[in-house]
This record gives sequence, C-alpha cells and structure tokens, in this order.
Amino acid sequence: MTLGQDATDAVVALGVMPVGAVDPWGGRWYAYLGDRMANVVSLGVETEPNLEAIVSLRPDLILGSQLRHGATYEQLQQIAPTVFAETIGRTWKENFQLYAQALCREEEGNRIITNWNERIADFQAQMGERLKTEVSLIRFRADEVRIYTTGFPGSVLREAGLSRPESQQVDDWDTAPQVLILNKEQIPMMDGDILFYMVSNWGDDQGSQIMEEWTGHPLWRTLKAVQNDAVYPVNEEHWNLGGGILAANRMLDDLYSFFLSETESSTTQS
Repeated sequence: MTLGQDATDAVVALGVMPVGAVDPWGGRWYAYLGDRMANVVSLGVETEPNLEAIVSLRPDLILGSQLRHGATYEQLQQIAPTVFAETIGRTWKENFQLYAQALCREEEGNRIITNWNERIADFQAQMGERLKTEVSLIRFRADEVRIYTTGFPGSVLREAGLSRPESQQVDDWDTAPQVLILNKEQIPMMDGDILFYMVSNWGDDQGSQIMEEWTGHPLWRTLKAVQNDAVYPVNEEHWNLGGGILAANRMLDDLYSFFLSETESSTTQS
C-alpha cells in the first residue's frame, strides 16, 4: 500500500502492484504508468489518506513519508508494518532503495539503479560541452508560479549534469528550499539558455490562465530564452508529480530527445 506518489512509482517499477494507493495529483493516473493502476483502490488524497479505507484493505506493508504522514505513523503501524522515507523530492533515489528493501526486492532495485546510473553516464558523455547549457525550470499553477531549484526535477537535471542559471543555484543542496515562489517582479530569475515550463491545470485551465498572464508581462519579453525562442513545455506528470524512478527515466528520455535527437538514447529498463 502506497501513501505517496514516489512510493507508488517505486513499487510499480519493482513489479509490485499496490492493493491501494493515494490519488495522483490532478485526479487521474499519470500517462507514463499506463493502465497498471486501473484496479488499485483509492485511498484519498496524499495529504490526508483515508484510514478507514486503509484498514479495510488489510495491507501487508504501508509505504509513505515522514514529511506527509508522520502524525499518523503510530496509527498506521498498528494496521501493518509501516516504512517511511524522511522526505520526498530530491531524495527520490534513496527513497526508492528504501522501498525496495522493505519489499525484499533489493536485487531488482539495485539493477534498476545501475541502469539509471549507466543512462546518466551515457547522456553526459554524449552531451559533452552542451552540459554547460543553463536550464531553467518553472511551473505555472493556479495559485502561484514556481522555480524548481532542487526537488525531484531539479535533482534529475543535476544528475544529468546540466547547468542551472545563477539565480537557480543553491549553496547547500540538502537544506535549500526545493522551490522558489515568485512574484512578477522576479520574472528575470526565470531566465536561462533554455526555459522548460510546466502548467498545472488539474481539471480546469487556471494554470494556463496564469501562464498567459505572466507571459504577457513586459518583463517576460526581456528574457533571453524568450528572445531566442528557447522556451519549451514539458509534461509535469513525469517532470514533477510522479517523483520516482519511472518518472525520472521518462524525464531523461525527454532530455535525450531534446538535446540528442540525432543520436540513440540508451535503453530504459526500469
């Protein structure tokens, strides 16, 4: 049973189907998971899982995070053995290995991580000097606009060896805020050689409306990425929401396609 997006991603990658899982952000299962979640019972939202539903399913194991569910750990532990990662986002690889150990799938987990590391090494080798390209990553939501400095997507960009604009670099990776929440006067902080952006609509078009509002601002037109026509949409399902090894591999697929479309991508095996 999984109480977080990264845990769901991890167990599916390990070949285990959870009996129940918290709902995906946005209300529908992420496309990169295919139809594998079709028969999984909903446990409600990640921030407040339905304890009655959890009890009714009689799970053998519960996976989640201290960040999201620390307050309910004792209750969950009375239902089934409960394993929590400390946090989510930038620790996705450590979390994956923790979940693999909890599921007694360490060998498979190690194989998947080895494949990931090989793909990263291949990407960096093929990129060469292009790794100096400064990549900006932003997200338009109905309630706010964010830069992802670290977190899940920031960690994938970092492992891939890509550079970040000075405004999006952090001094201490482990303690820095995972996102920066912006106001319009801070639009210049979005700039980079390339600007990738995500839009969160989640059943309506409010994220798109915010994007139109911000991209219509005079400061937006001053960005060199905008002036050089180097602004590109990416899919937030695997660039941010999924938060696990399957999502990371899909994100790396996108980076291969974007930067190295003329070459062969190494094989995803997770």
